[in-house]
Amino acid sequence: MSTENSQSIELTRRLGAGGQGEVWEASGGRVAVKILRSRDAVAAQRLAERLRTVRLLDLDEMPLARPLSLLAPPYLGYTMLMLADMAALQHLVKQPSGAGDLAEWYATTGGLRRRLRLLGRLAGALAELHARGFCYGDPSLVNVMVSDSLEHEQVFLIDVDNIAVVSEVRDGAYVTPGYAAPEVVTGRRGVSSLSDAFAFAVMAFETLSIQHPFIGDLVHDGEPELEERAFVGGIPWVDHGSDQANRSSFGLPRRHTLTPGLRALAARTFEGGLADPIGRPTVGEWRTKLFEAADLTLTCEGCRGSFYGSEPACPWCRNPPPPALVARVLTQVPPNKSGEQLIARTRQAVLLQREMAASISKRTATGSVIGGELSVVTLLFDRTGQLTVRNRWDRPTWVVGPGGGPWLPVEPGQESAIPGLAKGAIWELHFDAQHTPHRLLRFSRLTQGGGR
Repeated sequence: MSTENSQSIELTRRLGAGGQGEVWEASGGRVAVKILRSRDAVAAQRLAERLRTVRLLDLDEMPLARPLSLLAPPYLGYTMLMLADMAALQHLVKQPSGAGDLAEWYATTGGLRRRLRLLGRLAGALAELHARGFCYGDPSLVNVMVSDSLEHEQVFLIDVDNIAVVSEVRDGAYVTPGYAAPEVVTGRRGVSSLSDAFAFAVMAFETLSIQHPFIGDLVHDGEPELEERAFVGGIPWVDHGSDQANRSSFGLPRRHTLTPGLRALAARTFEGGLADPIGRPTVGEWRTKLFEAADLTLTCEGCRGSFYGSEPACPWCRNPPPPALVARVLTQVPPNKSGEQLIARTRQAVLLQREMAASISKRTATGSVIGGELSVVTLLFDRTGQLTVRNRWDRPTWVVGPGGGPWLPVEPGQESAIPGLAKGAIWELHFDAQHTPHRLLRFSRLTQGGGR
């Protein structure tokens, strides 16, 4: 086997296979080979042309496995960079046989917080792709690679041969059953950002709850035809608001794994958005809610599983929640005509667990999604009740004491200690100067309240 530029390739190990083809590891370096199947010569020519187009697209700095070179005939496919220490997202969804208790396996594979953040990064990658005028075409658990190590949160999209510039209905389009949107499966419409959003919603719901949204007890125990009906919208999803025909006894309880905000996005997708793509939330909406949900999690001091701070106890082992602070995200707007400083409330918050460093992202500090997960401030709430602020940003932040002053700057690379939080004093951390509109964090003790 060789490439179009006559580079010889030796296949050493098959990494995966699906309806569209196979992925192989190649010898001599970190290179993988995707070998595609095609029905006939005409289809093969169209596929080769699409691969050449994908190589020319503006996809720089995106987590995509872009084709390096095309395979020479009679083979159809391409080479791509080999990913080190990554595994398919499917490994966080499909519990291996003999792995024991589901909740324990869920925690040992990264738990709730890591799943939320990986999905947030995936939603961000798809949102960026959509912003550039493209759609991915076939999002699924096997097409998304994530860091194998629990210490990292990288995502990477492979199988980019399905990327489309505009919505089009392709003859024999390759989509993954159970993830493709109903209008794509039936051929009524082509792939689009809205079909990507449907597939992402399926992956997000399944990754968090270990439950496919359309494989409830009715479908699981029924004839194969029921699954086909479910995947084109003919059977209600497992958490339908008014139709309980396909309720599920599998997976993890949604009250423990999805905030009310995430459940609302799922309902919009799998009810009104099932037949009406315009009614679906975008991947950008998912990105926001997923990262906000991750900010509301705590780590159990007993089982080490992560859970929402609104829970009265760890849902996995029933240990009481650890001591924590709430950092509520507010917005300071310019003074009014009388000189009064106004503070606008948001529904966003970050939980700061005792003795665990918390990173405040640019997304939280400014509301920006561009470089949103860049850490700008690190906070540490210690056992004495003191909160240490370390500025990792390229600009000052300000610590403001009870009553609104004084404003104490924390310069880049410096840190400052906020005393007295254990006694209930209200302190704030501002992300810009006093007379400019900006976001701030207001710290208080954790009280039980619903996740968002």
